[in-house]
Amino acid sequence: MAGSRNPAARASARIVDREAVARLKRRFAAHNAWGVIALFVVLALLPFMPGFKPWMAGQMSLVIVYIVAAQGVSILTGYTGLVTVGHGGFMAIGAYASALMIKHWKVDILVAIVGGAIAAGAVGILLGLVFLRLAGPFLAIGTLGFAFFVGTIITNVPLFEGREGISLPKNSLFGVELGDVGFYFLSLAVFACVTLFIYSLVRSSVGRALKALRDAEKAAQSCGVNRLFYRMVAFTVSATITGAAGALSALGVRYVSAEVFADIWYSVDILVACVVGGSAMLMGPIVGGAFVALLPFFLEKLADFSFILKGVVLIAVLMFAQAGVCDVLARPVRAWRRRQLERAGAGNGATATPGAAAAPLTRQEG
Repeated sequence: MAGSRNPAARASARIVDREAVARLKRRFAAHNAWGVIALFVVLALLPFMPGFKPWMAGQMSLVIVYIVAAQGVSILTGYTGLVTVGHGGFMAIGAYASALMIKHWKVDILVAIVGGAIAAGAVGILLGLVFLRLAGPFLAIGTLGFAFFVGTIITNVPLFEGREGISLPKNSLFGVELGDVGFYFLSLAVFACVTLFIYSLVRSSVGRALKALRDAEKAAQSCGVNRLFYRMVAFTVSATITGAAGALSALGVRYVSAEVFADIWYSVDILVACVVGGSAMLMGPIVGGAFVALLPFFLEKLADFSFILKGVVLIAVLMFAQAGVCDVLARPVRAWRRRQLERAGAGNGATATPGAAAAPLTRQEG
């Protein structure tokens, strides 16, 4: 009787089968991976479906551009906790670097995309040395100033041809001309590579260090996590991915101009996509990027209303779902999985060796 009232005795009676928990967690991880693979299979089969027209491939390429840009911002905002309002500047750098390489050097489209990403990443390293010493609203204002600076440069420097813009020839990959459908598949391949890279990054030691700095900065630093170094890595990777999105945007429409890339609302749209979908989830930028890209398309006759609706959705998400729409949708699945893990952990308790008690499920195991 006394033992039943003793919390220590009750805790010692809970036998946790950690091997069963580990097997179930691996199964859940495999389900997640297969879900993402299924998404890409559907996207790859989309052009072969009845009723699909080539112009739809161009629209889907634009959606992928927004998704990849939102994925770049999510590295900084979701996994590092830093807010940026200037990543449209990195998109402009990637777009103009790729356009100038094709115009003056006649490079292949793949080289142009890689070159645009590297150019944006190099600028990201330089800016990170300055901006990452700031925090909170000061960092946001600093990145916003960077976006205005880039817009001023591309508008007034003759090399970038201002509002007249730079027209590009038809895209070709290894000497083979790409139409709208071909470019869609290339964009999808870039999207898949970026998704795989982010999936691997956030599960690596670098990703764990970034999340530790986000959740408990001083505790992480006391454990030896170099704050400036890891945030510099995040800023550079974020700028590189966003630069690749800018290169895809320029090559998709085969035209770049200050009329498009000097607009500060590009940066705002990317941030909205990241926040609405959920910046700390793999599917968050995908849902948010699709929302931001497709909303003006479906509300073509009500273009001004689309801006209002985006603002309303953003306010609603910040009020009722701070972690994003995907986090709300995932809550029932997470609750079900946690119950399954608890059942698996207690499943072999009756056959365990008497007196061989184990600790209850930890947060990582649950």
